[in-house]
Amino acid sequence: GVLTVSDRVSRGQAEDQSGPQAVAIIKAFLDTKYPDQPSKFFQQTVEDEITAIQGVVKDWTDNKALNLVITTGGTGFAERDVTPEAITPLIEKFAPGLVTRMITYGLQYTPHACLSRPVAGVRKKSLIITLPGSVKAVKENLDAVLPSLPHALQLIRRESSASLPSSHQPPSPAPLPSTIAGSSSTTSEHHHHHNEHHQHRHEHHHHHEHSGGCGHSRKHRGEQDGGIRRESGYDMISVQEATSIILTQSQALPVEKVSLNEALEKILAEDVIATEHLPPFPASIKDGYAVVAEDGEGTYPVIGIVTAGSIPNFTVEKGTVARITTGSAVPKGANAVVMVEDTQLFPGTQEKVKIEVAVKPGADIRPIGCDVSVGQVILKKGDKIGPAEIGLLATLGITTVAVHRAPKVAVLSTGDELRQHDDSSPLPPGCIRDSNRPMLFGAISEANPAWGRVVVDMGIGKDNKEVLEAKLTEALEKSDVVITSGGVSMGELDLVKPLLEKLGKIHFGRIEMKPGKPLTFATVGPKLIFALPGNPVSSLVTFYLFVLPALRKMAGYATPDLPTFEVDTTAVSRPDPERSDYQRVNVVWDHSRRRFMATSTGVQASCRLLSMKAANALLVIPKGTHPIPAGATLTAILIGSL
Repeated sequence: GVLTVSDRVSRGQAEDQSGPQAVAIIKAFLDTKYPDQPSKFFQQTVEDEITAIQGVVKDWTDNKALNLVITTGGTGFAERDVTPEAITPLIEKFAPGLVTRMITYGLQYTPHACLSRPVAGVRKKSLIITLPGSVKAVKENLDAVLPSLPHALQLIRRESSASLPSSHQPPSPAPLPSTIAGSSSTTSEHHHHHNEHHQHRHEHHHHHEHSGGCGHSRKHRGEQDGGIRRESGYDMISVQEATSIILTQSQALPVEKVSLNEALEKILAEDVIATEHLPPFPASIKDGYAVVAEDGEGTYPVIGIVTAGSIPNFTVEKGTVARITTGSAVPKGANAVVMVEDTQLFPGTQEKVKIEVAVKPGADIRPIGCDVSVGQVILKKGDKIGPAEIGLLATLGITTVAVHRAPKVAVLSTGDELRQHDDSSPLPPGCIRDSNRPMLFGAISEANPAWGRVVVDMGIGKDNKEVLEAKLTEALEKSDVVITSGGVSMGELDLVKPLLEKLGKIHFGRIEMKPGKPLTFATVGPKLIFALPGNPVSSLVTFYLFVLPALRKMAGYATPDLPTFEVDTTAVSRPDPERSDYQRVNVVWDHSRRRFMATSTGVQASCRLLSMKAANALLVIPKGTHPIPAGATLTAILIGSL
């Protein structure tokens, strides 16, 4: 049983992260140890009240006889943190060794682990362990104690197979019953991909980021060479340095000639110069009468009619006029047009008209070449071809243009836990649907529909070196740019970075930013590989900040970077002391202040895709230790429409 202790979660003000994380980790461990014996889980949330906590735990231990009870949250020093006080009176036999193991293990990651107040022990036939509420702390504490749990549960049930050998090392695990996590016939399955952070205050807080907990989760590396790997082998570089490296490696793609029907959304590779005047003849702007301006007001004979698509074969002499329609060629002799509203016809005749308004020479006439003249640059290299540009090119008789080939992007998700997003069948335990791949398809197409038409779907790569290497090799053969998501943190199944080192050159593997610290950029010859973090927000934010500028440069955009502008904040911003923060905001123009105002989209968890839903900008919060007051002016990066 897994019990989440949180006022906010129990009230529906935040979504539970730590509980589902604990379920997933324990489930994965048991499925590996006992593949033929399915485990079952109870999961519940209660407020930070001693009686509420004790009521659930006593029901699980005394009535349901669960083998293992895990609580998350409420083990810190806040006034409402009462989980240890609730659990301690229930314990019949304490397990100080498990407590020592969790704290010792946690201290290898952060000195704040010593601030945790875990409790562990036995009640009836149940082992109870309290964990902090932080997702990362849940993972680290479970990593610490899971190897010992099968033997501990065997000892609690007094199985004869549970005796320790003289070496005091656990033997091969004896079979455990199918009720390892609960005796109910109903399995409670919770698969969170797009979750809010659990906002209840917990200790054991980390500023370093792993992709575990939500999104495409990963496991920490275990003990290696007698110790635990705690630091990445890659230096952490600034966002500015990373952008510079990426754009240096990104080169404009080859030029190709395309017809106007194929040119939409493409980027011009060279200037377009007019070879014709527009208009090619003096053209009337209005329906009316072509006149000699010097004649002025008066009644004049109509000597002919000029309509669009023909050149008149007569000359307007002084003292005469000609009927003319909009866009028609002005006849010889006429030097102005009087619009029909300023004239009066005589009843019963079309042969005379009264001109009621005197006009100046050139009135309502478009001279030859007034819009475009021969030799004029009408479109510049780097311009994006839209509907208006196609219309202009067509008007001037230009049938083909030189453009940069659209970059072909291959998208690959990684992770054993992932299932196809379009599969509506029930998810297997411990699995989630792949949201990153369709999300990135949409981002690519939104940025430029021409790119979306040639995107390459590489599917899901399992956490297997051979499978992933084959997938990456195929993706490189089919594309100019490869985007992967997941598998770039420090877990034992985070295989992407080692494969990129084998296939090409990694230029950087960590960035001083949140979300998205594990972003990795590599090249294989002229081809680019962006290994994005698995958490969906991290994946999308790093796409906008790093992948999109590279694609824009490859496609030939004159300015690859996204627009930036100043905004005023509407709430207090709390910087991260170690990394710049790119928070999702909605920016609107305040007419009264005559300023752009940025409002947060809510909880800024890297797995909470809801924070991207209404965002049209990323608010750049520099690293620091002091809160930034509401009304402060900060920089925003435009990622949507204003």
